[in-house]
Amino acid sequence: MSARPFEGVRVLVPVTPERRQLAVRLADAGARVDEAEFIAIAPPEDEAPLREAVAAWCTGGFDWLAVTSRNAVLAMARLAAAAGRSLSEPLPRAQVATVGEATRAVCAEVGLEVALVPSGRQAAAGIVADFPHGSGRVLVPRGNLAAPTLERGIARRGWDVTAVEAYRTVDGPGAGAATVAAARAGELDAVLLTSGSVAERFASQCDMPPAGTMMVAIGETTAAAARAAGLVVDVVSATPSYDGIAAALADALAAKGEA
Repeated sequence: MSARPFEGVRVLVPVTPERRQLAVRLADAGARVDEAEFIAIAPPEDEAPLREAVAAWCTGGFDWLAVTSRNAVLAMARLAAAAGRSLSEPLPRAQVATVGEATRAVCAEVGLEVALVPSGRQAAAGIVADFPHGSGRVLVPRGNLAAPTLERGIARRGWDVTAVEAYRTVDGPGAGAATVAAARAGELDAVLLTSGSVAERFASQCDMPPAGTMMVAIGETTAAAARAAGLVVDVVSATPSYDGIAAALADALAAKGEA
């Protein structure tokens, strides 16, 4: 693959103030990047339940942590640090189940060793499919928009599940006026959809771009949310990660150029 596979390609890339890695990566590879803050991450309105759960985790009160979002891990780590504790403290070590490269990387950064990664679908349903039957306590920190798939599925396998809201996904400022106009005029070569919330916010602000603008979803869950919001998804990443969506975009652009 060329070192600059996106040379001259205009791409809308969702970002948050904390996460601009994908936008920077594509720009370094030659893309003309329009950044848009469709969503923002906020703490829970009531942080007490999460604080209590983190304290219990740090003192060995749980046997497993099941988590699908890096934001949840970061929220837990922040509260642990504020209390002078670390998520890596419990002895004997509790086990961690998670999905996705970003979440696994954050787990490693805060000292959590991942014991279970789904062999199939990299989503909550994938964790449930591979989670062992047993007894004991499982902590499930989640976002305010997450479906109850994880806690219900694990509970059906015999575990005592504590699900707590770790963060909220809220609306960000969205795309700038110039980017919205470009999207509606078909001046973007591609739009990257990195979550269901991003897809819904893009659809509400920009509508469905004209034919010729490639809509690329980071995974099947995001693609389903995009379709429900009225968007036509052209490409779905085989793996729900920044590496996966960048590779999917590069492959799709190459195929389009050869057509």
